[in-house]
Amino acid sequence: MEKEIRKQKKEINAVFIILFVVFLAYTFIILFSLGWGFLTSLKSADDFEINRNILAFPSLKTDDVDPFNSRNAFFQLENYVKIISNFKVVQKQPFYRGEVLVTHSCEATIGDMLVNTLLYVGGGALIYAFMPAFTAYLCSKYDYKFSSVVFAVYTFMMCMPIVGAYPTELTFLRNAGLYDTIWGNYLQKMTGSGMYFFVYHAYFKGVSNTYREAAEIDGANEFTIMFRIYFPLAIKIMSTVFLIQFVALWNDYQTPLLYLPTHPTLAYGVFYLSYFQLHEWYHTTIKMAGCIMLVIPILIIFIIFKNKLMGDVSLGGIKE
Repeated sequence: MEKEIRKQKKEINAVFIILFVVFLAYTFIILFSLGWGFLTSLKSADDFEINRNILAFPSLKTDDVDPFNSRNAFFQLENYVKIISNFKVVQKQPFYRGEVLVTHSCEATIGDMLVNTLLYVGGGALIYAFMPAFTAYLCSKYDYKFSSVVFAVYTFMMCMPIVGAYPTELTFLRNAGLYDTIWGNYLQKMTGSGMYFFVYHAYFKGVSNTYREAAEIDGANEFTIMFRIYFPLAIKIMSTVFLIQFVALWNDYQTPLLYLPTHPTLAYGVFYLSYFQLHEWYHTTIKMAGCIMLVIPILIIFIIFKNKLMGDVSLGGIKE
């Protein structure tokens, strides 16, 4: 018996060691990538390309010793200043609204991209945090056949991938005048479905109905019960979902590329900087500066709220 226990412990220890090595290597790769990108953003294009200074620290020698040094890029943050001062996303998007040809265009600076990012990310994260909670509450606390139908439909949507919906969706948005608008993008997100619907549903299902009964005795209506009793109990889950979605949307460039072509976000700007080989912006050092500018805000948010993002969720309830 003792031999079997020791054997199991050895097997468990071996698994933990392998996992530790894998995660350690993964962590090293992530940290190395961030560190390399940051150092590269502090180099001049000449230092990186002519001196072939790929992995070393930026050259800080004087001009008479090294004419291709990185002194300006390092001490004056030259690459970052160039992006903030001069970088623009110039886009022209023609499309048909019915039989009418419509053209949207933009010349967005970094400031414009920041505003678009806050609208897209902040509004989208709020919708993704609230709408699944709203639909999950209705399905879990109202025992009707329609609630079961909605739950079944959302389950089917999770299990079966919907392929080929993009052309139809795009045509509808264009004909409805919602294409390439922030409000149209908000409406797209108001489905109330997705993985977090089931998280909220399980939570509200586990919260006692005693709250509802006590509130009804005191004369509270359904909206009061939902918004002043049950939603405050779920605020920890909602705030966690908001943060997770905020991080995901911050890094999302594909949705703005498809649905908001003339409302570029910062992530869209980095894609534009990397994908289009523009004369002034094709240097790797400039591209790395753009990437670091995108990473730093979300990295700060993660450091501040890491316990919220990676913590557990506790249920509130009444002792019975």
